Amino acid sequence: ALHYTAMCNNTKSIELLLNHMTLVSINKKNWTGRTPLDMVYFHNHSALRQEIIARLRLKGAKATDYDENGRYIEEGN
Repeated sequence: ALHYTAMCNNTKSIELLLNHMTLVSINKKNWTGRTPLDMVYFHNHSALRQEIIARLRLKGAKATDYDENGRYIEEGN
């Protein structure tokens, strides 16, 4: 649910989920190997993007495909 919600700009739903999820769940990878934070970096280009990223990071979210600055990490680097 967090993967999808993080892409859709519903900050109230994101906050609700984050407040009721464990850190393991917040960083769970989907079938493509992306975490919810990866999904925001990849799919969300809205005005709320930075706010959503900040909320996720505040709760301990990690990205596997992007560094702390939101730059894509290419394979092999």
